[in-house]
Formats: sequence, structure tokens, C-alpha cells
Amino acid sequence: MEKSCRSKNKKCGYKLYLINVDAKDSAKYKKDFPKVKNISFNQLEKTEKKSCIVVEDIIHISKRDEQQLRTAINYQAHHKTQKIICASHAIYKTQVYSLLGFFNFIIFTSSIANVPTLRNVFNYFKIGKSEIEKWIDLFKSVGEGKLDVYFYFDCEKMTFCYSKKSLFQYKKILATVGGSFESGDFENSNGEIADFQKTFSQFVENLPVKNEAISVFSIISNCVNPRYIRRQDLSVTFMSKTGEKKQISLIDYVISLLTPDAIVRPPLIAIHRFVKKFCNVPDFFVKNKAFGK
Repeated sequence: MEKSCRSKNKKCGYKLYLINVDAKDSAKYKKDFPKVKNISFNQLEKTEKKSCIVVEDIIHISKRDEQQLRTAINYQAHHKTQKIICASHAIYKTQVYSLLGFFNFIIFTSSIANVPTLRNVFNYFKIGKSEIEKWIDLFKSVGEGKLDVYFYFDCEKMTFCYSKKSLFQYKKILATVGGSFESGDFENSNGEIADFQKTFSQFVENLPVKNEAISVFSIISNCVNPRYIRRQDLSVTFMSKTGEKKQISLIDYVISLLTPDAIVRPPLIAIHRFVKKFCNVPDFFVKNKAFGK
């Protein structure tokens, strides 16, 4: 954000919007950044493209404000190329808890006081109990309450990471769900994964479940080795019991997963089992009972 906003060049079109930020902190922002504006939740949809929005004190927001923030995170951030940063001292049993699945990252300082919040976040994303304990032990041993050490959970890749000295600088992955899952085989395939995600977005562009579908496919494409996915139609090749090759569409799978009354045929169950070997798709995305939990 500083790289984009801090320049005093008046021609810079990048704007910083503040919601629920008190006068003292607002003054600090206005001192450091050239274009700062305090707004309310109902002004979110009018914010400009390529801007940054900082939202504080979202524990006690109203249902209406929560819905407006949800729309901004789920839609505006992508279509307007915005960065939305939400600050909260707690998440459990608050309005922000229902929004966790829409964030890219959930960030923590290394303070030991964050352990209960870490546990709540990991439980929300259905991380296994034994893994939660291992991840929290890593948090305690690596962080030690040091300043400028940040931890973050990547909601798309389902990885737990940390940064030294500054957020997203000197970063390292501490743990992934269920282990590395061949991460060493395709850690340099970010361009290919981005192409898969772009293609998928085009296929689901006009569907009511578009945003949820993109989130699910993002998790899958970051976990499953790209060599298993056909570029042209985003399908996975399986061998039947008779030795016949069969192509099963990841697009059909994701849409069926999100559609409660969709008819689920055996090939989709097969691909569901395949995906579960690599990914932990959060239960709140599994809306069709045919896939189980």
C-alpha cells in the first residue's frame, strides 16, 4: 500500500479510504498518504478503482453494514482491483466471523494472545485437531512475541505462513493442510495456475454461484499438481476399472459441489475423492449432501 500511495506526486490517482478509523489514526494516514478520505459503509460501492480501503472496528457492525462489506470483499475487490484491509481484535461470535471465507489472507501479529483467535480461524476452515495443535506450537516457537514478525493464513492455498521484518517480506510457509502434497513438484507453476483460474472464471462468469465457485477452484488449483489438469477444458483424466480413460470436468465438479439439488453421478464422486487427497475444501462450500462432509 505504501508503494502505491505514499508518493506525494499529486498526479497519483491511488486513493485510500477509511471506515471506522478514529480521528487520531486518520490524521496519521493523512500525514503519510496524499489522497485519504473517510467514508461510511454505504459509500463502499462508490469507491474508485485501484484504491485501498481500511476498515477498523468491525466487531459490532450492523447486519446491513456487514452485507455491504461482504459485497465489497466478494465483488469489488476483484472487479475494481481494490485492496480491502479489515482490522479486528476478535473474530469469534462477531459479524466478521461469517466473512472469513471471502478473505485472501488472515493476518496475525506474533503476540501469544492471538492463540485463541488462531484456533478459531483454523476451526472455521476445518483444519484437523492434531494439525491445529502442531500449527499453534509452530506459531509459539517461531514468533516468540517478536515485533515485526507476522503470521498469515492463506485462505486459498490453505497454508500457514510467516513473514520476518515486514509483512510478506522474508516469508516462509510453515505448514500446509495434511502435509506438502507434492508442493515441491509445482512450486514454480504459478503462471500455469493463474491461467487455469482465468479459464475457470470465464466458464462460470454468468452463474449465480460464480464467486463461491472461483474460491473453491482457487483452493483446488493451488493444491492439485497442474500436470493432472488438462489446460483446454480443466478436466482430470481417470482410468476406469476396465482400463478406459475418462475425462471428468473440474468445472462440473465445483458447480455440483455448490448446488444442493444437483444430480451427482459416480464420476463426480470419484473426482471428489481425488481432490480430497490434496485439498481440504471447507465444509461451508460443500452444499450438496451427495458428496458428504
